Amino acid sequence: MNAPHLPPGILNGIRILDFTWKTVGPWAPRLLTHFGAEVIHVERAGSWDDHRYTLHRSPIIEGPPTAYQSADATGPMHGGGRLDATKKYYAEPYFTTLHHGKLAISLNTRHPKGLALAEKLIGISDAMVENFSGEVLPSWGLTWERIHELNRRLVYMSTSGFGHSGEWKAFRSFGPTAQAQSGLTLCSGLPGMPPAGWGFSYMDVTGGWMGGLALIMGLLEAKKTGEGFYIDYAVTEGAMALLGTYMLDYQVNGRTTRRPGWPPGNRSVFPAVAPHNTYRCAGKDRVGQDWWVFIACETQEQFESLARLMDRPDLCQDARFATNQARVVNQDELDAIIGRWTRPRRRYDVMMKCQQAGIIAAAVQSAEDRVEYDPQLKHRGMHPVIDHPEIGEFEYEGYPVQLSRTPAHVHGRGPMLKEHNRYVFGELLGLSDDEMTSLESEKVI
Repeated sequence: MNAPHLPPGILNGIRILDFTWKTVGPWAPRLLTHFGAEVIHVERAGSWDDHRYTLHRSPIIEGPPTAYQSADATGPMHGGGRLDATKKYYAEPYFTTLHHGKLAISLNTRHPKGLALAEKLIGISDAMVENFSGEVLPSWGLTWERIHELNRRLVYMSTSGFGHSGEWKAFRSFGPTAQAQSGLTLCSGLPGMPPAGWGFSYMDVTGGWMGGLALIMGLLEAKKTGEGFYIDYAVTEGAMALLGTYMLDYQVNGRTTRRPGWPPGNRSVFPAVAPHNTYRCAGKDRVGQDWWVFIACETQEQFESLARLMDRPDLCQDARFATNQARVVNQDELDAIIGRWTRPRRRYDVMMKCQQAGIIAAAVQSAEDRVEYDPQLKHRGMHPVIDHPEIGEFEYEGYPVQLSRTPAHVHGRGPMLKEHNRYVFGELLGLSDDEMTSLESEKVI
């Protein structure tokens, strides 16, 4: 069997053993597949990754359409894929988003033979990634010392909520936990209102990007020195990078996160500029919610351009708005004036007119707008379509950074359940067909 196709890329020849699950863990190694790394995703033998079925609340999708489908049994699904209610699925759209470009194998690491296979895979890999709590891999006997003994050049990255040292090392977490623990949840929302939270697990995704950067740095250092090492990455600490101004404001000025008039909502405080807000526009979306546009003026020149665009040059002579300092003090009145101008206008019209006049502006878009309309995303090819044998044509998330000589490629769909067992255990580890059949019957692979 030939190795699965990998696109030409700067990470060709790099193999990553991926013991991750949920969201924050899978994200980092997936980023490296875009540049040609071979990533082997390990799932539990006899079972599968939670996200293969999470959105549908069932391990095998069969029967009538779920709430995530249209009334038509083959209607459009989340992520652009299509499901047929007569089939059984092991490739939920969110899973295929997190794991596209990877290989998929199954392995029972609690079985001595399974653990022996895991150790062999460690021996032929350049990196290993997992996002369990601190006690899981040591309970398998895979301490860092044992991993380093098996492969002196391997980079091992552990991604967890609180890190693998300290009293909280065994605590469990996911994205919202990291957001709350790091201070982000408390500083979200509008003045005088309870913390709004962030809804989706944004720290899982942001944390995954930070983890990808750490993994690349680890691989570079290992290549340079020939010696692997251990990366202990705590997502709650990574989240604090997004809290910087609040922490500095407390350390320098003694001002607390929650105080009268805070959080500032859409207004800018660091630096203080006005206008800097979202404004209601004409029209409503498909569920009846108003459309909005964001407008900001960082310079006096931009504000003067906005005043001319609104046919209100008098604002530049008004003492309340003549300078940025005055506008910051009188933001309520200024926001009301701008809001009256945007209210009868369409959001994209306002955005285009402002941008053409040199004013910072953007339509407040929904996820639907980004998928179905956004012409800039289409131009940059951010949602390539790849056919999947179970869910049909599926729009994958591309890589938002474009490199001129070594571009990123979304080269593969999400893998099927244990799709690459024969390649990994047969070609890479040298097991015979009979040996693999025996291990399957013993529920090792």
